[in-house]
Amino acid sequence: MSSKNMLRRRRLIIFLRTFFFQLIKFIFLLFAVYCFSETIDRIVGVVNEQVITLTDLRIVEAFGLYEEDFKEKSGDLRPLILEWLIDQKLVIALAGKEIFAENEELDSFQARIIEKLGNDQARIRLEEFGLDWQDLRGYILEKIVYQKIISRKFGQRNIVSLKEIEDYYQQNYVPSQREKGLEAQPMVEVLDEIESRIIQEEIKTQIKDWIKNLRKKADIQKLL
Repeated sequence: MSSKNMLRRRRLIIFLRTFFFQLIKFIFLLFAVYCFSETIDRIVGVVNEQVITLTDLRIVEAFGLYEEDFKEKSGDLRPLILEWLIDQKLVIALAGKEIFAENEELDSFQARIIEKLGNDQARIRLEEFGLDWQDLRGYILEKIVYQKIISRKFGQRNIVSLKEIEDYYQQNYVPSQREKGLEAQPMVEVLDEIESRIIQEEIKTQIKDWIKNLRKKADIQKLL
């Protein structure tokens, strides 16, 4: 075998050994990262470089720090909670610097959690996540600030016409009472209730449209 061929062969062997060694290192690194992330935590969403982890979802779920509407849903709530946390971070990033929460508001919210869960269960859940109340108040603060921003932006009382009330009464109220096997009350007796429902539904639609536009301008990644 010529010296040139021997040199080429030697270079090939060195290349193959190096490539094989680097490949093993890469596979081991992927395995280690995967195992470590699964054991400790994992990222389920990113909103304009703000990270949302699986632990965040579990904490919000465990302490009921999500939208009241979710309680009516069945099955796994975490995809819904992730969407809500994305919305919350977007809204706070836009206007959160102008909004503050007083200690009294945080104390009141914390007291409601304890009342709902009970002292023992609240303590057990804190220990499960390695948290104390001060840690949890960070999550509580975000929810209060989000609610304040929404309230200030959409809290103005909408004007509801009599025609809207009449339409809602005939198209929504009466059918819903029949489905429940109940007799519909005369419209004059439920005017305030229907007006309140119309306003709430309009506000929800306005909030949904506003946040939808915020999402269009944001960099959002969902990994759940």
